[in-house]
Amino acid sequence: MQVLILTHRRVGGIPLALRPVCGVPLIRRQLQVLRMYDWRQAILTVCPQDQPSIVSVVGDLASLGVQVSYLTAPSEADFPLKACLEATEDNLLIVEAHYVIEGALLESLVAAGTTALLGDEKTGSPLLEGGYAGAAFLTRSDLEKLAADADALTWPAGLMRLPAVKVMDVKPSDLYVAEVRRHVEPFWCAVTSDADARRCKRALVIGAQKRTLDVLAWYVNRPLENWLTLHLTDSPITPNQMTVITSLVGFTVSGLFLLGWLGPAVLLALVVNVMDGVDGKLARVKALATRLGQLEHSFDLLYEQSWYIAYTWAAYRLWPSLAVLAVGFMMLLFDSFARHVSMQFRQVMGITLADYAPFDRHFRRFDGRRNIYSIYMLLGVVFGRPFYALVAMALHAVITGIVYAMRAGLHLRRADRGFVGRQG
Repeated sequence: MQVLILTHRRVGGIPLALRPVCGVPLIRRQLQVLRMYDWRQAILTVCPQDQPSIVSVVGDLASLGVQVSYLTAPSEADFPLKACLEATEDNLLIVEAHYVIEGALLESLVAAGTTALLGDEKTGSPLLEGGYAGAAFLTRSDLEKLAADADALTWPAGLMRLPAVKVMDVKPSDLYVAEVRRHVEPFWCAVTSDADARRCKRALVIGAQKRTLDVLAWYVNRPLENWLTLHLTDSPITPNQMTVITSLVGFTVSGLFLLGWLGPAVLLALVVNVMDGVDGKLARVKALATRLGQLEHSFDLLYEQSWYIAYTWAAYRLWPSLAVLAVGFMMLLFDSFARHVSMQFRQVMGITLADYAPFDRHFRRFDGRRNIYSIYMLLGVVFGRPFYALVAMALHAVITGIVYAMRAGLHLRRADRGFVGRQG
């Protein structure tokens, strides 16, 4: 299947496709969304005078992994039927470049397999009874029917010439997305002005938020992450660059622990806990989420575990007893065990253990993880008792590992018996 992106809409003589949202021109963003969903062939309709600027903004196609071709649009309001008929032998997903649309909505539109417009009953648009949300799916046979009558048609109103055309409402398309651990409310936004771009940016930042977080991440880190993300979206900093910066600062924390500078180390660790949530949000709001970016979690684990090792060594230097090393080892052992149980569960079930059932979601708010351990380390430094903090961390890790193993075993056993699916 090929994707047709209508880039020839203009306001004030300027293509709307070039308008930036979250620092990314809309046409570039559309291509990045296609890449995220493995749609690798795109046709762009352009006005002749706009093609050089559009080509320049599209940029390096090798890095996108998307094949792009261009069609000349007969006018700003028309859809080139005959040209599309000659350019493809397949069905067409049609997206207007100046719309920001949740990729899952486009996926649902394609999955329906019939000619349909993406609509939204809440818009009250006079164009269609169900509104219009910037995208359509057109089967090859219906494209041929339309092209038999004319070279072009007014888009999208002209599509209503087909008696069987449907309007797929966005409302029933509420989807659970494991990556953000929540049901994603279908999102779309037409961007025709600076005010639209600002409104869209804020909505994207809010929509990038994961749910089912621990209490510190939700009440403390989340507002700070959103503020940082909102101010970084228009900057040239990429999600991968943010990951590198966070990792470097994270390893700096380990170095400070090893040098015995516990106070600065713990304070910087709290800063890293906020920074760590920004790269993922940047990737989602800029439509730059990639398979390569998933390695971020591995680098997070690397510097995080180095914190616990370095903190244990710092505590051992203050109180040189094998008990300190034994407790630190136990903490690392059970923290790693809990992580592996969670990883295996997601690999098997396609959803995180911490978001599978109501009990798991409640336990996730207080389970053992970096935010909680950072508070223990902070208290250990404030009261001059880092070993006691290490004991608390170890106990919390043991409890978390045991609960995770029991809950995962229960859910997997139920799955073996045919009871599969997120509960509650």
